[in-house]
Amino acid sequence: MNDNPSEPTTLSPPTFPPGTPSQAKHDPAFTEPYLIIVSGNDRGKHHKLHHPQNVLGRDPGAHIVIADPKVSRRHAVLTVFHDGILLEDAGSSNGVFVDGVRIEKHKLDSRQRICLGDTYLRVDYKKRDEAEADQALYQAANTDALTSILNRGAFMRRSDEEVSFCRRRGGRLTVVICDVDHFKQVNDTFGHLAGDYVLRELANILRQEVRKEDLLARYGGEEFIVLLREPPQTVPLFWAERVRHKVMLHPFVFQGRPIPTTVSIGICSCRAEVVESLQTVIQSADNALYQAKRKGRNRVEIVVR
Repeated sequence: MNDNPSEPTTLSPPTFPPGTPSQAKHDPAFTEPYLIIVSGNDRGKHHKLHHPQNVLGRDPGAHIVIADPKVSRRHAVLTVFHDGILLEDAGSSNGVFVDGVRIEKHKLDSRQRICLGDTYLRVDYKKRDEAEADQALYQAANTDALTSILNRGAFMRRSDEEVSFCRRRGGRLTVVICDVDHFKQVNDTFGHLAGDYVLRELANILRQEVRKEDLLARYGGEEFIVLLREPPQTVPLFWAERVRHKVMLHPFVFQGRPIPTTVSIGICSCRAEVVESLQTVIQSADNALYQAKRKGRNRVEIVVR
C-alpha cells in the first residue's frame, strides 16, 4: 500500500470482471467490489462497480450519480484492477479526499474513507447475498413499498440539497404535486387492491416522464410529488399537461375491469433566490392543486414567481 495518498500508484492492467474466472461467481465465498455511501442523503446505498472504469459525479450520465451540490458533474473515477481499485480526481472543483488528505491518484483499501463534497464513501468487497441484504435495508428506509419510488422522507432530505444547489446556480426550482381524482370512489367501487394497482401504474407513468436528475416520490396517499431541476419557466406547464393527458388515455384495467382515471396537478415554479424554504414551495404547489380540484379536476394549475 502506498503510504503517501497523493503519490501516483501503479497497478496491474485493468481486468473485468476483476481478475476472477467466471465460474468463481458461483462460489459462495466469491466477493465483488461495491462503492458504499456512508453519509449524506444516500447513506447506506450500495453501488456495484460494474465497469472497469466507473465515473462518479452529479452528471446524470455518470456511472454512479452522487446527489451532492458540492460534487462536480464528473468528479472522480474508480478503476477496477486485478489487485486493487484506483481512485483518481477527474478535474473536480472541490477535490477528492482520502482519510482527510487531498489526492490526485490513490490505491484504496476498504478501511479508508473517500470524501467528495459533503459525501463520504468507501469501497468494500462483499458476497452478493451480503450486498443484497444491505441494499434491502437501504430500500426499506428510502422507498415507498407499494410503488418502489422515493418515500416522503427521502424526498424531503434530497430536495433540501437541490434547493441549495439551485440557489448557488441562480436557477429555477419547480415542485409538482399530482393527485388522483376521486380516489376514494375508486377504492369504494373497485376495491383497495384496484386502488393500489392505480397508484403503481401512475408511479410508472411518472417514472417514465422524469429525468434522472429529477426527484419523484409518493408524498402520501394518492399524492405524488416531483422536483424538476432547473427547467425553463415554460417547461413545467407543458410537462404537467403531457402527464395529465397520458394518464387520461392510459388503459387502467384491473382484473378485467377498466378504471377511468384522471389526475389534477398543481405546480409552483420560482427563481431559487426568492425561495424562503422548500416547504413554502410545496405549499404553493399544494394550493395550485387545490385550485385545480376546485375548478373541476383533470386539469393543471401553476404558480410562477
